[in-house]
Amino acid sequence: MNFLHKEFALFLASGAFMASFVYKVFLLEVKLTYVARDFIMFFVIYFVAEKLFLLIDKIIINYRKIL
Repeated sequence: MNFLHKEFALFLASGAFMASFVYKVFLLEVKLTYVARDFIMFFVIYFVAEKLFLLIDKIIINYRKIL
């Protein structure tokens, strides 16, 4: 899992962004403030998921060292 935490975080954040944006398009509620909020949501999900997956990666690496 070397450096895959960034790709997983990007996949998760872009999936959430696209799902939210498509949902707003279907409801015809596309406004600039909603799109700006989606961008903020994208970056928050990306950074949180990246840190979370990095910690999980470190736990797996340390577990392999113990075994």
